[in-house]
Amino acid sequence: MEMRKVSGALEGHVDVKDAYRMAHDDIGALLHMIRLETRMHARYAKKSGLNFAHVGDLAAIRRSLVEVLAQLAQQDEQFVWKRLAEAREGRK
Repeated sequence: MEMRKVSGALEGHVDVKDAYRMAHDDIGALLHMIRLETRMHARYAKKSGLNFAHVGDLAAIRRSLVEVLAQLAQQDEQFVWKRLAEAREGRK
């Protein structure tokens, strides 16, 4: 039986491969949910009239994602901000 806390802790998994796979799969599902929620947020912002509160919502999420990416890349956040700026320049 799979036992997990709501907090996200993996319990009852003595096998490291199983615990890693589950965490990896959960990350994929969470990224999908983020994509869906950002689309809904954009529709709401357009309908209600875009304002800086909407921008603040996305800015807070962007900061959190930079922190996550820095952790995964084992780099500091400035490294990620620099890569993001370079990617932004490449889109112009």
